[in-house]
Amino acid sequence: MKIFLDEKPIGEKFNDMNLPEIFNKIQNSLEDRILMQIFINEVKVNEKYFRESLIDKDEIKKIEFFTQKTSSLINETLNEASEYLPRLKKGIKETASLFRNSDDKAAQNYQLILNGLEWYIETLSRITSLMNNEEYYKKGQNMINDINKTLSDLMIAYNKEDFVLVADILEYEIVDIVEDLIEFNKILILNTEGKSDKL
Repeated sequence: MKIFLDEKPIGEKFNDMNLPEIFNKIQNSLEDRILMQIFINEVKVNEKYFRESLIDKDEIKKIEFFTQKTSSLINETLNEASEYLPRLKKGIKETASLFRNSDDKAAQNYQLILNGLEWYIETLSRITSLMNNEEYYKKGQNMINDINKTLSDLMIAYNKEDFVLVADILEYEIVDIVEDLIEFNKILILNTEGKSDKL
C-alpha cells in the first residue's frame, strides 16, 4: 500500500497501522494545515468512512491525503462570507416585507435565511477557533449566543404564526445582527491579512 500526503509519498512506516491509526497519525502531523480530501484507490472518501475502516486494508493499493494551509482556508472562507452576508441581509429585508404582505414565498425565504445564518454561525465558530486569538474567539462566541437567542425568539414567533412579529424580528433584530457580522467579518479579514489585530 502506498500512502501520499499532498502528492508526496510518506513511506512504509504506516503499513503496520490500521486505517484509524493512519488517519490519526496524519491528522496529528499536520501542524498549520487542514485535511481537505482523502482518496482510497482513486475514490474520494470522507473521514468517517476512513476512520471506521469500512474497507479491508488488504484491498487498498493507494491512499492519498490532500491538505490546505489553515490560513488559506480561513481567508477563502472569510472572503466567501464577505460576499454572502450582504446578500443575506438584503434577503432578510425582502422576506420581512413578504411576511408583512402575507406572501406565500415568505416561508420558503424564511428557511433559506435560517440555513444561511446556520452556515455563518458554524463558519464563525470554526474560523475563530482556528485563528488562535482568544479575543476573537470570545467575541465570536458572544455573537453566536446573541444570534441563537434572537433565532429562538424568531422561531417561536414563526411557530405561533405571528408573522407580523416574525417580520419585525427579521427587519429590526436579525438585520442588525447581520450588519454586526459583516463588520466582524471585515475585522477578521484585516487580521488574517496582518493589517489589524484590534476589535
